[in-house]
Amino acid sequence: MRRILGIGAAVSAVVTFLIAAVTAKWYVWDIAVGQAGDPDRSMLFWGLPILFIGVATAVVSVALALVARWGLTRRS
Repeated sequence: MRRILGIGAAVSAVVTFLIAAVTAKWYVWDIAVGQAGDPDRSMLFWGLPILFIGVATAVVSVALALVARWGLTRRS
């Protein structure tokens, strides 16, 4: 049972890490760099909630990776 939990947590950690990477890329590259010369830079503010979702999923990803490590390395 612990092994199944570890594998599920590892897969979930990878998925949540990809979500975090995509949201960080979107904010940094598409918003901060992409709108460098635009007069209206309000997306720097309005895109912050998406960036914060990415930060939260990064934290969840680390927690899931720790659960995966616990589930895959512990002997019953």
